[in-house]
Amino acid sequence: MSLALLRWSLLLACLFTTVALAGESRPRRQKAKAAKLVRVEGGHRLHRDAATALHRMATDAMKDDVALRVTSGYRSLREQRWLYEQYRRGRGNKAARPGRSSHQRGLAVDLVIGRRTSKRYLWLEANACRFGFRRTVPSEPWHWEYRPSSTFPPVAGFDCLGNSTAPPEPPTPVARTDAS
Repeated sequence: MSLALLRWSLLLACLFTTVALAGESRPRRQKAKAAKLVRVEGGHRLHRDAATALHRMATDAMKDDVALRVTSGYRSLREQRWLYEQYRRGRGNKAARPGRSSHQRGLAVDLVIGRRTSKRYLWLEANACRFGFRRTVPSEPWHWEYRPSSTFPPVAGFDCLGNSTAPPEPPTPVARTDAS
């Protein structure tokens, strides 16, 4: 081996070693932290912001004798995959593809609703937007998602459906004529 070839080999080896060592010494980008999940009624879990809003909403609903009961909250990738496969086989409710469900982020909640004419469902329609919740799947009245940045609260004096919430004005008194 010639002296020039030996020098070039050593130079290249030093350069590659320096690049390789420098690459390892760089701090790695940390992965995004998982959403903070907290337990809600019935042992289900939700993202902490959604859980806080749900608690406020349930407390407000109780003032109108409406009890909100959770049937599903956060779902792992495995759970979502199983539900999606059941749906695809015709054995279950509609389910989003794994990785596309708000349940996997802890932002969707399924509630016991009953019929669309039930007191509970009508209360949710009229009030859920005040707490950042809205229905996103038209065929699933039980499915509510926490989307505070795109769910706007109602105008003062109105509910989420645009109905007036102000108490009716008392009737104006009728002037009486004295018959004396």
